[in-house]
Parts: sequence; C-alpha cells; structure tokens
Amino acid sequence: MFKKISILVILFAVFIFNGFCEEKAGAFVESLGVITANVVYVRDKPDLDARRIRTFYEGAKIIVIGEQGKWYKVKVNNVRSGYALKKDISFKDTLGGSSKSSSYFDKKLSLNVQNFIDRFNLNMTESDYFDKEGIVPVFKYKKLQIEDGTVKLELIYTTEKKRERVVSDNMSNPFAKELRYFMEVVFFKLINSPYKNFHIDVFSNPSENNGSFKKYAEFSFNRERVNFEKVKDFRGEVWNYIKTTSDISEIFSKYPIVK
Repeated sequence: MFKKISILVILFAVFIFNGFCEEKAGAFVESLGVITANVVYVRDKPDLDARRIRTFYEGAKIIVIGEQGKWYKVKVNNVRSGYALKKDISFKDTLGGSSKSSSYFDKKLSLNVQNFIDRFNLNMTESDYFDKEGIVPVFKYKKLQIEDGTVKLELIYTTEKKRERVVSDNMSNPFAKELRYFMEVVFFKLINSPYKNFHIDVFSNPSENNGSFKKYAEFSFNRERVNFEKVKDFRGEVWNYIKTTSDISEIFSKYPIVK
C-alpha cells in the first residue's frame, strides 16, 4: 500500500515537472494579455499567410502561452491554440497587474498548489491504510502571497481521522517518505513561476495550541542556485539546495499531534 501511494506521488511529480521543463525551455510564463490593435487575426501558424482561425478586437483579453520570433502563441479556446503578432498584444492593465507575471499568474499558481494538495489528500484518504487504521497525515492550504518578489506559501500539517484517535508524541508516521515527495513536487510547482526566491512555512494544526498555529518547519530556496539536471529525477537531490530549520531525515517522521 505504501508503495502504491509513493508511486502515485512520483507520477504527479513527473507530470508536473515535465510541464515545468517545457515552459522553462520556452522561457515563457502563461500570461493574460490585452489586444491593443483595432483587429487581430489569430492564425494556425506563425505566418501572415497562414489560415485565420479567430478574430479579436481592441480591448479583448487573450491568454498567451508561448512565443516564437515576432509571434505569441495564444489560446483560442480550451482545446485549440494559434498565433498572433506580438506588437498587437500588451500585458499592461490585465486583471489589475502591471506586467505579464503579476496578478493573473499569482492566482494561477495559488490554484495549482491548492489543486495538488487536494489530489494528494484524496489519495491518502482513499488508501487501504486509512480504511484499516482510520488515520493518515494530510496537508491543508493556508495561503500564498508574493512579497518583494518572494513567493511565500503557508501550509498546515495535520491528520485526517475516520474515527477517534489519540496521537502521541512518539507515534511514527509511516508516510514520512511520501510527504517528503509531496514537498518536492510543491517546490517544483513554485519554481515554475517568474520569481526567484521562495519560502514555505509549515504549521501544525491550531487545535494543538488553543487555536494558535505552531510553526512545524520552514523551507527557503533560490531558483537560480538549483541545478535542474541533478534534481529532475526526484531522488531527493533538491534538498541539497533548500535551507530548512529541521533535519531532512526527521521532517514528517512523526504524526502531528492533533487531539
């Protein structure tokens, strides 16, 4: 059972990291732009003689997903994309942002992290172990914000219980390895952004301390210092580039105490 969940987490990691590599290779972050020309024709190829597949008018919002020479690759709908000239698209004043890496991407990053947490927790609570033991460790999303160019993410480390269970100080967590894999995936989801510095605070459940959160661990890293060739296989190498307040081997080794 442990192996099954571990494989699921690794598959999530590979899927997310592949997406990261594609975007990194193109050196472009998916962004929300606005049409500045009177009329813009989206074409099926980056060529003025290519077939027109969509028409946009001045002031319309458009999602840009890549670039090629003097062209932007844009979304036409949920399943189709095309090309529009760069000179006809601006990234100012979109969703209140001042550049293509502002408000729109921040919201998207936050939702991506939340969705991954939900999927991870679902796998934990659908496991045979949860059916048998009635308890598994999970994460809850607290908040994500950007301050002075640094992405700051806050998570809550807690448990999901099917029936009443008392967790003692010495209760080992059989999913410590899976939770560290989880954190590796979160690191890469954050790296897949236009920012350089990242900080993650993990808190214990507030019920432990009369409603106040207690910091369990914190992590920080700089994207420019990460050697992606060494960490892309998800074998734990990424921890060599992360500053943490705890010994890596001890992180998540015990259940959070939730009474």
